[in-house]
Amino acid sequence: MLRKVIMVTDTEESVKNAIREILKSKNKGHEYALDLTRIKDKERKTAIMKRLTSF
Repeated sequence: MLRKVIMVTDTEESVKNAIREILKSKNKGHEYALDLTRIKDKERKTAIMKRLTSF
């Protein structure tokens, strides 16, 4: 099975693109993994993770 790694940075545009990629992957039946290592602020990382895992 194909696994897509989605890299997310701290910008809103990156978060929107990640949401789009998550929905595409789910529609095609692919697995995906989120890469949040580029986000340094822990609170911001937690907020983005909550937002992205709701899908």
